[in-house]
Amino acid sequence: AQARQVMASSNAGVKRRIVKKSSGVTSCVALGKEERGHDAIASKATANKNRKQNGAADVLPSSAQAIRTVVINLECRSDRWIGIQKRLAKVPLAQYLMVERFPATDGKADTIPEDVVTLSWMTDRNARYDARKGYRPGVSLDMTPGERGCAMSHVRAWQLVASGDAADVPVLILEDDATFAKGLVRRITGLIASMPEDTDALYLGYIKGAPWRCKVAPGLYEAEYLWTTVAYLLWPRGAKKLLATLPVDEPIDNFMAWQMATGRLKTLAVEPALADQEQEWDVGSDVPHSDDVVLAL
Repeated sequence: AQARQVMASSNAGVKRRIVKKSSGVTSCVALGKEERGHDAIASKATANKNRKQNGAADVLPSSAQAIRTVVINLECRSDRWIGIQKRLAKVPLAQYLMVERFPATDGKADTIPEDVVTLSWMTDRNARYDARKGYRPGVSLDMTPGERGCAMSHVRAWQLVASGDAADVPVLILEDDATFAKGLVRRITGLIASMPEDTDALYLGYIKGAPWRCKVAPGLYEAEYLWTTVAYLLWPRGAKKLLATLPVDEPIDNFMAWQMATGRLKTLAVEPALADQEQEWDVGSDVPHSDDVVLAL
């Protein structure tokens, strides 16, 4: 298949490329849900315009609920915790995010059960989508301590989400290097209110590994394969599905992407993205990528 440059939120130097050639984005089958989503988003857009004209752009409807927001952060990286708090404080309507620090698992220091996160992984699944020159299936790799710690951190976040009382109330999971679009809060509160009922996860930041499966509503698509876990909303039903697929047997973004690809996790994504990594996906990270070696073999 013809490889094309991956679509990322604002990463001009992304090294991963999509494998599949798109023949265009179709509308999802569930037209009733799409129409409801379209109407809700359109009405909110009109309301937003009116609020701006009336000087009340930073106020949400009284029915809007605050969003529980967990930020995965290593104990030794207080600098990143401070940094993301500053970035979030600049986002309009940030008061609607109930932000809490979620202590990350340290892959070098903490014990991580192998029946939750494996020690090694195979490139077979990811190679179906990663078209970097030299990347290929059939390579067995040891996960780096950073990859295992990152995976365990997300698993623990899933456990937190799965324990929620309300099945239709999502939690926003952020990594501590996330940056945000100014319209983050207003957009996601509108999306939550109009989301199809079977949605498991909504990606706010990503690197696109395959064409969209279909269009759900304007600016909202069903995803087949997305890299990075920098920012996503996860519903309790989605968290339970992910926990049922343990162990995590590849880097966490690949693992979640595979659940999308196989249809186990109904994942939507916003376009344009509302979040991004502070630097390129392979720069300045606390999580070295084990599969970089494949390109040199």
